[in-house]
Amino acid sequence: MKRTVLLAALAVVAGGCGAHLRGWQEETLATHDAQLAFDAGKEVLSRHFELGETSWTRGTIETKPRAFDKKGLETLADLRGGGGGWRRMAVCEFDRDGLSIVARVAVRLERQASPQAMEAAQQGEEGPGREVPSSVPRGYAEGSQGDRDVWTDAGYDDAMARELLGEIVERVRQMEAGEALPKDQTPGEALEEGKRIGAEQGF
Repeated sequence: MKRTVLLAALAVVAGGCGAHLRGWQEETLATHDAQLAFDAGKEVLSRHFELGETSWTRGTIETKPRAFDKKGLETLADLRGGGGGWRRMAVCEFDRDGLSIVARVAVRLERQASPQAMEAAQQGEEGPGREVPSSVPRGYAEGSQGDRDVWTDAGYDDAMARELLGEIVERVRQMEAGEALPKDQTPGEALEEGKRIGAEQGF
């Protein structure tokens, strides 16, 4: 029952796209302490995003969208002057599997629809690489200030989701062991340092 509620929460965050669960990255954590896992998730996500809604009772952490540059991947929409900015937002959930705690992370990608892209949508322009809505969003008016704030779903950033999940796994391990992070070191950097030391020692 709890898992159904948590998946429904992602569907709301993803703008009704909860069926695309390929975006989830999943890992069983080395702890039975749900509060510790939740705190680790908040700590890690807050290093990359501004936190949005969090719910201990539902076991979910949501972030606010954060803009980023996606260089070297121009689409046809970009070449036509209809491309816009990019942003990411992350969702993390925790669930029990027997005595174990499972963490899941998904990072959603969104593309900004520029005024040119919205005009192309109004004219019914189609073709490969088109990254504009199939229809003009309700309330859109040509030349309005609001046309700069239309964001469309662009899939998931699985690589970043795996990176965040790896940091959560490492932070949980550290917290269980009572280890403090070295000053100015993130959980991700601690994870890479552990891998480097392991490789040097032949593990």
